[in-house]
Amino acid sequence: MPYSYRNRITVHVDDNVVGFFRRDVHELIDIVSCPISMPEVNHALAQLRAAQPADGHYTLRAHSGPRVFAQTNDAVADAMADFIASILPNDGGLLIDAFCGAGFFAKRLGPKFQLIIGIDWDRFAIDAARKDARPNETYIAGDVAVELGKASRSGGFQTADEDMGRFGKRLSLTSSCLIVDPPATGLSAEMRSAILDSAPQTLIYVSCNPPTLGRDLAELQSRFSVISVTPFDMFPQTAEIEVVVQLQARPSGSKN
Repeated sequence: MPYSYRNRITVHVDDNVVGFFRRDVHELIDIVSCPISMPEVNHALAQLRAAQPADGHYTLRAHSGPRVFAQTNDAVADAMADFIASILPNDGGLLIDAFCGAGFFAKRLGPKFQLIIGIDWDRFAIDAARKDARPNETYIAGDVAVELGKASRSGGFQTADEDMGRFGKRLSLTSSCLIVDPPATGLSAEMRSAILDSAPQTLIYVSCNPPTLGRDLAELQSRFSVISVTPFDMFPQTAEIEVVVQLQARPSGSKN
């Protein structure tokens, strides 16, 4: 869908001008309608303009709900989740959803795994994920690298007693699947180290920034093989691209 796909935009108001800043210069362009935004967003924009708002920044959304991070293109995000589901095993043990937000991937992949651990620093997102969590879902609010590092050193996550009773003896990090969906800055050095130490069997890397993806893959390939690289046009009419990389842990002792 090349147009009318964005489910949210942020506009700026300055001296009765409502719109976007021109690239690379501090010049505000008056915007009546945004061609790449959903009709609901443009309706909210029309309402904002009619209200003659005070100077500032305003985020307009097509959907109500928790104000937590979510992909801006609903249709492509769903297609990406379906693709990830298609390349993962149907009888998985442990899924670790790093940078999980409100559980976009975890909740769609839940039926494929015995136990799901979601981790995100945003407590509001974690609260939203917990509200409708299945019995096999556990969500942790904290630093992703720290939590994954602790789990790697201790051999697992400290979850609810009933979860550990059902799954703790049978599931390990080395046989798990890890999904990482970091911000544009990519994985921190600490996060890359934590992934290499835990060495999950399957690693799915979702990236919105090819340069940081390339940097991270260069280091991760010391322990993982790249199985597939699949682009998704999450942001039509722009130069941005979303990429899903499937990696598999190399057998112990193997070389590049």
